[in-house]
Amino acid sequence: MRVRPARSPAAAFAPVLLEQGMTAHRVTSRADLRTFIDLSPRIAALRGETDRFVPLFAADIAEWQAGTGWFAEAVELWLVCDAAGTPVGRLMCHRSRPLAERISEGPAAEAPETLFFGALEAADEAALTAVIALIDERAHRLGADRVFGPVSPLPNVTGGLVTAGHDHPGFFDTAWNPAFFAPAFRAAGFREWGPAQTWEVAVGEIPHARATSTQWAAHGLRRRPVSRWDLRSFAGRMLPTLNAAFAALPYYTPISPAQLRSQMAGMAALMDPSLIVDVVGETEDDDAPSRCFALVLPDPAPVLRRHGGRLGPAAIADLLRHRTRLRDAVLIIQGTDPRFQGTGLLSLVIGDVYSALAAGGYRRLRVTFIAEDNPASAAVFAKAGGTPLHSLCFLDRRAPSGAAEPANGQADPASATAEPVTAPATAAAATAAATPAPAVLATSAARIDAALLTDLIATAGRSPSAHNTQPWLPRAAKIADDGSSAELVLTVDPARTLPAGDPRSEDLHLSIGCWVEALSIAAAEAGLAAAITGVDGWGPSLDVRLRVTVSDDPRGQRSAATGVDREARDGDHRDRPAFTAADLRHRQVDRGPLSRDDSAFAEAVGHADAALAPAGARLVEIPDDEWSDLLTRAARHSFADPAVFAETLAWLRLDPADPAYRQDGLSADCLRIPVAAARLAGALNRPRLRPFLARALATALAPAEWVEGLRGSRRDQRREAGRPPVGHERTGSAPDDDAAPAEDSAPGRPDPASRRPGSATTSARTGAPHHVVLAVTEDGDDAAREIALGRALLRTWLLFDRAGLRVDVHSEIKDCPATHARLRDRLGDGPATRPLAAFSVGRSTTPVPRSARR
Repeated sequence: MRVRPARSPAAAFAPVLLEQGMTAHRVTSRADLRTFIDLSPRIAALRGETDRFVPLFAADIAEWQAGTGWFAEAVELWLVCDAAGTPVGRLMCHRSRPLAERISEGPAAEAPETLFFGALEAADEAALTAVIALIDERAHRLGADRVFGPVSPLPNVTGGLVTAGHDHPGFFDTAWNPAFFAPAFRAAGFREWGPAQTWEVAVGEIPHARATSTQWAAHGLRRRPVSRWDLRSFAGRMLPTLNAAFAALPYYTPISPAQLRSQMAGMAALMDPSLIVDVVGETEDDDAPSRCFALVLPDPAPVLRRHGGRLGPAAIADLLRHRTRLRDAVLIIQGTDPRFQGTGLLSLVIGDVYSALAAGGYRRLRVTFIAEDNPASAAVFAKAGGTPLHSLCFLDRRAPSGAAEPANGQADPASATAEPVTAPATAAAATAAATPAPAVLATSAARIDAALLTDLIATAGRSPSAHNTQPWLPRAAKIADDGSSAELVLTVDPARTLPAGDPRSEDLHLSIGCWVEALSIAAAEAGLAAAITGVDGWGPSLDVRLRVTVSDDPRGQRSAATGVDREARDGDHRDRPAFTAADLRHRQVDRGPLSRDDSAFAEAVGHADAALAPAGARLVEIPDDEWSDLLTRAARHSFADPAVFAETLAWLRLDPADPAYRQDGLSADCLRIPVAAARLAGALNRPRLRPFLARALATALAPAEWVEGLRGSRRDQRREAGRPPVGHERTGSAPDDDAAPAEDSAPGRPDPASRRPGSATTSARTGAPHHVVLAVTEDGDDAAREIALGRALLRTWLLFDRAGLRVDVHSEIKDCPATHARLRDRLGDGPATRPLAAFSVGRSTTPVPRSARR
């Protein structure tokens, strides 16, 4: 199926036109999202499969689209429509570096860039062929060397494709698809990966003897009761055992507490407490990790089918009303601590499950996913008379040899002007192709108009800014009559600047740079090129001119938009990722607790180094104990300066009834302020009270400021005496006083090893996130350069986000004069080096509220 450029300029993401009149377009509106969710039950009804398909949870799909879930990956949702505009297929795409490394056949560090796909639906073979062509296009566009699926961005690999047993209905937490899916993917060059089976056990054929407390005690064990009200506690107890038990599986990545809580949300309405078994040592504490557990639920698939995957009040009421009619149960997951595997413990637990099923009047137990390389688990159910139900597998395909370079790499000159690659129109035709090439999207937009620019500007509006002030004022100055180009003017709203907290307008310029980079990324995805043509003024009087043009070379322009070197050598594209609007929407600042991930951080920093070097900047990691000291000092300064504190109060959004709460500023949700505290603070945070509050707090903190000033004087004296300031002594050196100093060490200058991001000497607290300063090697008041640095900063944060990490920004550390001076001391490269940004980096441990946009 041939893919060629769309001719509709009405959306920022140009639709993909496919042969036979089919089109594919990104889900960007609520109406599109409803269509995406409802497509599965609609197609099932048309095919007469309403009693077999398994709908995905609508809430999960909505979170994928909004980027509000715990997961770190950016997610794309796509709809495929026929010539009449009727949706006939759908697709979800995402990336996950941890999973890509886990399924890699070589060293994790060399794992290929992988595109994961899922949420598949297709009305017929022609629609499925279009969906497969779309998978190829997205892989090529995003620079992926490998395509893997069907999987969903859940705590672990969830999905798979049914290859046999299609006559049996699907059930909760499993996949189901029509029989024509598997041959179409095989014909398109996909190979089966990780074959597995679902199982079914007839309860009436199993002995129903339940172990008594005495029998458990004879094995040195006891069974802990689980109720609807302590389901969260059970999740916490089983999680360590779950991760340990599944660690050896080739597709398993460890699940965090936040991920598990997300997946178990709403499960209390589904559960039958008698079907959950949690076993611990007889003398162990009540909160000790489980030795063995089994999580079994009544199968809610019939109710979910009736409600199209929407588990809202109507569905829950339906579930409660018909719970006694749900006579099939599903074993969601079971696990045994590896230290106790092979002791017969699992057989005891499953025996208790069988007895509870019989007592509850259940007919069948169905088991979701047992890999063929896990015969021990299969034997447990075969022993009880169980039989396999469905055969499943994942689909895997590497980028064909000789395929065109991805969107962020150097294109082959011969292929740059060649006709787009044609994917087979039918599965039968595909069989004749030995190695199908990916469908390549030629993304040139037909023309530029006001609607397209409006969408691009809206996407760029997701850019970060200090205090979420959103200071940009973009407008279209001119659009060419033929739609080939447009001129934009970007100015600053003075009312949205921070004259007290950002007197040099550094943060303002960085925010404008982030906006320009976001516009360039969105434009590149729409087949356009955006470039700065002029920068005049400074701070609130800044005036930036941009030109947007239709691109004849979308891959090259895309590289320019993301800071990629067009002349880079083939094979380097993983160091030069091509970002998308989905990345922009997914990126968030997380002001909640972050957890440390050394490997993901080190990999992201390696990519960021290349992006920052041309801008004359670098990342410098700060040790955790020193960061804590800097943060305390900077926060005290922010509170002690009446002007800065009053300015911050003006941008706090504490009352959800305030219209500005959903437009801009720092909301109570994003700041993680408890509801009661937010209400109290909101009552005090009135314009007339702010000056009084600021002066009162400054007066209260005056003694602490005086003490810190005295310490600063002592640091200056130590520096003048040739000794390193307190807290800045070389780190990473041996404690031996006779040890020779490193050749490039100097008094007052830290050992370079202590400045490298990812250095083993940079954190004191176990699990503390990494703390980073963006250091600039030049010192000059140049708005254009600071805008360029803002562009590089956004790319850096997108790199962290791509690695599953989020940032918590602490500009106060570089804005406070005292901490700014201490950072200059630590950077150590003379007066020309200054800190331009400061932030912590780690994995989110709780759901991240999304900041407001106007």
